[in-house]
Amino acid sequence: MTAARFPQRASGAGQSPAGTANRGAPRLSGRIFRSVLAFSLIGIVAFSLILTAIFYSSLERDASRTLLIEAHRAAAYLDEVPPSQRTAVLGEQFNGKVRFTLISPEGEVLFDSAAPASDNHGDRPEIREALEKGEGATSRYSTTLHTDTIYAAAPLSDGVVVRLAETRESLMALLLNNLLVPVVAALLVAVALVLVLSRMLTRSLMRPLDDLGVSKPLHAPTYAEMQPFLARIDSQQRTLRAQNEELAQAESMRRDFSANVSHEMKTPLQVISGYAELMENGLVPPEDVPRFAGLIHQESQTMRALIDDVLTLSRLDEVPPDTAAVPVDVFAVARRVAERLQKLAEERSVSVSVEGVSARILGSESLVEQILYNLVENAIRYNNEGGCVFVEVSSDGEEAVVRVSDTGPGVPPEAREKVFERFYRLEKSRSKETGGTGLGLAIVKHGVQRLGGTVNLAASPQDGAEFTLCFPAIQN
Repeated sequence: MTAARFPQRASGAGQSPAGTANRGAPRLSGRIFRSVLAFSLIGIVAFSLILTAIFYSSLERDASRTLLIEAHRAAAYLDEVPPSQRTAVLGEQFNGKVRFTLISPEGEVLFDSAAPASDNHGDRPEIREALEKGEGATSRYSTTLHTDTIYAAAPLSDGVVVRLAETRESLMALLLNNLLVPVVAALLVAVALVLVLSRMLTRSLMRPLDDLGVSKPLHAPTYAEMQPFLARIDSQQRTLRAQNEELAQAESMRRDFSANVSHEMKTPLQVISGYAELMENGLVPPEDVPRFAGLIHQESQTMRALIDDVLTLSRLDEVPPDTAAVPVDVFAVARRVAERLQKLAEERSVSVSVEGVSARILGSESLVEQILYNLVENAIRYNNEGGCVFVEVSSDGEEAVVRVSDTGPGVPPEAREKVFERFYRLEKSRSKETGGTGLGLAIVKHGVQRLGGTVNLAASPQDGAEFTLCFPAIQN
């Protein structure tokens, strides 16, 4: 595939810095195309040269065998000629492209059809082989003439050696003089074919990558080697989508929370402002001033409790877990909470009992106390008159369990998950009467999670509500 298959991004203010930085990056398709083309051309050229060399070497072997057969025939013929007449016979009978040389056993040149008698030839490889093995053949290259000469020698019965020599063009000369045009033409055709095939192969290789969907990388068929990479991209996208959903949910909760806080604070502020204005303008009879002041104090306490709960939830949402956790005895904290709420319980004619054993967890003692305080306070406030609140602490060595149950009206099954939401109330009128802020159970849930535990709500054996808290226990 060529670079033109990739769409060009329009330049402008909306272009990302990453896109600008990658503008000069090499194209994968172009790199594949160039690599396939280069390797194909190198392979064709190398294969052609090797094939030509093999063909030329085969021709030389055939020529060498043919010349050796001719040498044996010449030797057999010369054996029937008297030695004194051999040179004359060679001069008359053997002439043409093949060079004939007659050499004595001592290496002296007795006759040469192509040149006058020259130096001693006894050291020539083909002569030594003919004397030792009965025949000899070799090939020598001339650097000045750029030719190869094939020599074949055979001995006569008296030890004289007849040598035949045939000269032919070297491989390089053959290519340059005779095969240059057809070889170049063949290479051009091969280059054209390789160019087309490389482009088709590149497109075929790149097609699975072009078909990849950014949003769903695992849905399109692609190469097995890319599966781990695509799986990683898909996992990161799922993580990003989940994070975006969590951020959107958190933003929605923040807006709802802000709206709820504003709404919850508006009522006591209106009451305080209204009563204060009446008292400021002297419209309240003297005997009613204490009652109005009590109402203002009550509403201000409601606002204070609401602000405290909002700050607590904010700390639980934003502050990371406390690394300076200490061992906390849950049973001791539960008894202390019951003592603090004893006055409220007496006012509402509710009895509070704490039973169980010592169970230690790792965390913040103030947070554990706040969790249990909210649960026991709710159990007292929303109980029936003359009812009971039971707090039971147990431990099996691995888990500390706290159960807070009451004899109140309980919580319907369809509302047991919702009661942990912020500002959720089963009965708003009753909540106003009991003085709740609507954030107590939300603080319980977030606090328990901060301590690494879980909280569940079910019906109590006394038909009321039972909250079960489970924490990782530590050894006493």
